Amino acid sequence: MTQVFLNYRVTDQPFGAVLLDRALSERFGSDTVFLASKSIPLGADWEARMLEAVAQSAALLVVMGPNWLGEKRPDGSRRLDDSDDFVRRELLAADALDKVVVPVRLDCPRVAPADLPIGLSWLADRQDVEIRFRTAQADIDNLANRLAAEVPELPKPQSRSTGGSTFTVAGPAENVWQTERIEVARDFIAGPSYGRGRRKL
Repeated sequence: MTQVFLNYRVTDQPFGAVLLDRALSERFGSDTVFLASKSIPLGADWEARMLEAVAQSAALLVVMGPNWLGEKRPDGSRRLDDSDDFVRRELLAADALDKVVVPVRLDCPRVAPADLPIGLSWLADRQDVEIRFRTAQADIDNLANRLAAEVPELPKPQSRSTGGSTFTVAGPAENVWQTERIEVARDFIAGPSYGRGRRKL
Protein backbone atom coordinates (compact mmCIF):
# COMPACT_ATOMS: atom_id res chain seq x y z
CA MET A 1 0.00 0.00 0.00
CA THR A 2 1.14 3.55 -0.74
CA GLN A 3 2.40 5.07 2.48
CA VAL A 4 3.77 8.10 4.24
CA PHE A 5 7.01 6.91 5.82
CA LEU A 6 8.05 8.60 9.08
CA ASN A 7 11.84 8.82 9.31
CA TYR A 8 12.89 9.82 12.84
CA ARG A 9 15.56 9.34 15.47
CA VAL A 10 14.34 7.76 18.71
CA THR A 11 16.90 9.69 20.78
CA ASP A 12 15.87 13.04 19.27
CA GLN A 13 12.20 14.01 19.83
CA PRO A 14 10.14 10.90 19.05
CA PHE A 15 6.93 12.53 20.30
CA GLY A 16 6.87 14.46 17.02
CA ALA A 17 6.72 11.24 15.01
CA VAL A 18 3.93 9.94 17.26
CA LEU A 19 1.89 13.14 16.81
CA LEU A 20 2.35 13.01 13.05
CA ASP A 21 1.41 9.34 12.94
CA ARG A 22 -1.80 10.01 14.85
CA ALA A 23 -2.84 13.02 12.79
CA LEU A 24 -1.97 11.57 9.38
CA SER A 25 -3.53 8.21 10.26
CA GLU A 26 -6.79 9.98 11.05
CA ARG A 27 -6.58 11.79 7.73
CA PHE A 28 -5.40 9.04 5.36
CA GLY A 29 -5.90 5.79 7.31
CA SER A 30 -3.65 4.01 9.80
CA ASP A 31 -2.28 1.53 7.25
CA THR A 32 -1.14 4.42 5.07
CA VAL A 33 1.32 5.78 7.65
CA PHE A 34 4.47 3.79 8.41
CA LEU A 35 5.83 4.24 11.92
CA ALA A 36 8.36 1.52 12.77
CA SER A 37 7.18 0.95 16.34
CA LYS A 38 3.60 0.53 15.10
CA SER A 39 3.95 -0.96 11.66
CA ILE A 40 6.54 -3.74 12.01
CA PRO A 41 4.98 -6.99 13.35
CA LEU A 42 6.51 -8.85 16.26
CA GLY A 43 9.21 -11.25 15.13
CA ALA A 44 9.56 -9.67 11.70
CA ASP A 45 12.89 -8.89 10.05
CA TRP A 46 12.78 -5.21 10.97
CA GLU A 47 15.60 -4.15 8.65
CA ALA A 48 13.98 -5.73 5.60
CA ARG A 49 10.57 -4.31 6.56
CA MET A 50 11.97 -0.80 6.97
CA LEU A 51 13.61 -0.73 3.56
CA GLU A 52 10.59 -2.38 1.96
CA ALA A 53 8.37 0.33 3.44
CA VAL A 54 10.62 3.06 2.04
CA ALA A 55 10.27 1.48 -1.40
CA GLN A 56 6.48 1.36 -1.08
CA SER A 57 6.13 4.91 0.19
CA ALA A 58 4.90 7.89 -1.78
CA ALA A 59 6.51 10.38 0.61
CA LEU A 60 9.10 10.21 3.37
CA LEU A 61 8.86 12.74 6.20
CA VAL A 62 12.16 13.48 7.96
CA VAL A 63 11.19 14.35 11.53
CA MET A 64 13.93 16.71 12.77
CA GLY A 65 14.24 17.79 16.38
CA PRO A 66 17.07 19.80 17.96
CA ASN A 67 19.29 16.71 18.32
CA TRP A 68 18.63 15.22 14.88
CA LEU A 69 21.85 16.49 13.34
CA GLY A 70 24.24 16.32 16.28
CA GLU A 71 23.24 13.08 18.02
CA LYS A 72 26.45 11.30 19.07
CA ARG A 73 27.61 7.72 19.21
CA PRO A 74 29.42 6.41 22.33
CA ASP A 75 32.77 7.18 20.66
CA GLY A 76 31.77 10.85 20.17
CA SER A 77 31.20 10.71 16.41
CA ARG A 78 27.91 11.80 14.89
CA ARG A 79 25.38 9.05 14.24
CA LEU A 80 24.46 10.64 10.90
CA ASP A 81 28.07 10.14 9.72
CA ASP A 82 27.86 6.40 10.40
CA SER A 83 27.15 4.43 7.21
CA ASP A 84 25.10 1.96 9.31
CA ASP A 85 22.87 4.67 10.80
CA PHE A 86 19.32 3.78 9.85
CA VAL A 87 18.11 7.37 9.59
CA ARG A 88 20.83 7.90 7.01
CA ARG A 89 20.17 4.59 5.21
CA GLU A 90 16.46 5.33 4.88
CA LEU A 91 17.20 8.77 3.44
CA LEU A 92 19.69 7.42 0.92
CA ALA A 93 17.24 4.69 -0.11
CA ALA A 94 14.45 7.24 -0.59
CA ASP A 95 16.71 9.50 -2.66
CA ALA A 96 17.87 6.60 -4.85
CA LEU A 97 14.21 5.72 -5.51
CA ASP A 98 13.34 9.37 -6.28
CA LYS A 99 10.79 9.59 -3.46
CA VAL A 100 9.24 12.82 -2.22
CA VAL A 101 11.35 13.68 0.86
CA VAL A 102 10.03 16.40 3.18
CA PRO A 103 12.06 17.68 6.15
CA VAL A 104 9.67 18.34 9.05
CA ARG A 105 11.35 20.63 11.58
CA LEU A 106 10.16 20.55 15.20
CA ASP A 107 10.84 24.09 16.38
CA CYS A 108 14.43 23.97 15.11
CA PRO A 109 16.38 25.83 12.40
CA ARG A 110 17.01 24.59 8.88
CA VAL A 111 20.03 22.37 8.31
CA ALA A 112 22.87 23.87 6.25
CA PRO A 113 24.30 21.76 3.39
CA ALA A 114 27.81 21.99 4.89
CA ASP A 115 26.56 20.36 8.13
CA LEU A 116 25.29 17.26 6.35
CA PRO A 117 27.38 14.20 5.45
CA ILE A 118 28.52 13.69 1.87
CA GLY A 119 25.63 12.14 0.02
CA LEU A 120 22.97 13.88 2.10
CA SER A 121 23.65 17.53 1.26
CA TRP A 122 20.65 17.45 -1.11
CA LEU A 123 18.38 17.30 1.94
CA ALA A 124 19.09 20.96 2.72
CA ASP A 125 17.57 21.95 -0.63
CA ARG A 126 14.27 20.15 -0.13
CA GLN A 127 11.19 22.26 0.64
CA ASP A 128 10.47 21.79 4.33
CA VAL A 129 7.74 22.49 6.86
CA GLU A 130 7.98 23.52 10.48
CA ILE A 131 5.85 22.23 13.37
CA ARG A 132 5.89 24.85 16.11
CA PHE A 133 4.92 24.15 19.70
CA ARG A 134 2.28 26.88 19.98
CA THR A 135 0.67 26.17 16.60
CA ALA A 136 1.31 22.43 16.29
CA GLN A 137 -2.25 21.41 15.37
CA ALA A 138 -2.58 24.04 12.65
CA ASP A 139 0.89 23.25 11.32
CA ILE A 140 0.15 19.51 11.13
CA ASP A 141 -3.19 20.17 9.44
CA ASN A 142 -1.41 22.33 6.89
CA LEU A 143 1.10 19.55 6.24
CA ALA A 144 -1.69 17.01 5.75
CA ASN A 145 -3.49 19.35 3.35
CA ARG A 146 -0.35 19.83 1.29
CA LEU A 147 0.38 16.12 1.17
CA ALA A 148 -3.17 15.45 -0.02
CA ALA A 149 -2.85 18.09 -2.73
CA GLU A 150 0.73 17.47 -3.86
CA VAL A 151 1.19 13.70 -3.53
CA PRO A 152 -1.53 12.19 -5.74
CA GLU A 153 -0.47 8.61 -4.95
CA LEU A 154 -1.84 8.94 -1.41
CA PRO A 155 -5.36 7.68 -0.66
CA LYS A 156 -8.07 10.31 -0.63
CA PRO A 157 -8.43 11.86 2.83
CA GLN A 158 -11.01 10.23 5.05
CA SER A 159 -14.04 12.40 5.72
CA ARG A 160 -14.50 13.45 9.31
CA SER A 161 -18.24 14.07 8.90
CA THR A 162 -19.47 10.82 7.37
CA GLY A 163 -21.28 8.08 9.22
CA GLY A 164 -23.85 8.33 11.94
CA SER A 165 -25.43 6.60 14.88
CA THR A 166 -28.33 4.16 14.80
CA PHE A 167 -30.40 3.24 17.82
CA THR A 168 -33.76 1.67 18.61
CA VAL A 169 -36.42 3.24 20.79
CA ALA A 170 -39.05 1.09 22.47
CA GLY A 171 -42.22 2.42 24.04
CA PRO A 172 -45.78 3.53 23.36
CA ALA A 173 -46.08 5.02 19.87
CA GLU A 174 -47.63 8.23 21.16
CA ASN A 175 -44.46 8.94 23.14
CA VAL A 176 -41.97 8.42 20.28
CA TRP A 177 -40.94 11.48 18.28
CA GLN A 178 -38.54 12.15 15.40
CA THR A 179 -36.07 15.04 15.57
CA GLU A 180 -33.88 16.53 12.88
CA ARG A 181 -30.51 14.82 12.18
CA ILE A 182 -27.85 15.81 14.69
CA GLU A 183 -24.08 15.28 15.00
CA VAL A 184 -23.10 13.31 18.11
CA ALA A 185 -19.79 14.46 19.59
CA ARG A 186 -19.71 12.28 22.69
CA ASP A 187 -21.57 9.55 24.58
CA PHE A 188 -25.18 10.31 25.37
CA ILE A 189 -28.31 8.84 26.94
CA ALA A 190 -31.51 8.95 24.90
CA GLY A 191 -34.86 9.18 26.62
CA PRO A 192 -38.42 10.28 25.88
CA SER A 193 -38.95 13.94 25.16
CA TYR A 194 -42.21 15.86 25.20
CA GLY A 195 -40.91 19.22 23.99
CA ARG A 196 -42.41 21.23 21.15
CA GLY A 197 -41.08 21.43 17.60
CA ARG A 198 -40.79 17.68 16.96
CA ARG A 199 -42.58 15.51 14.43
CA LYS A 200 -44.56 12.50 15.58
CA LEU A 201 -43.61 9.20 13.87
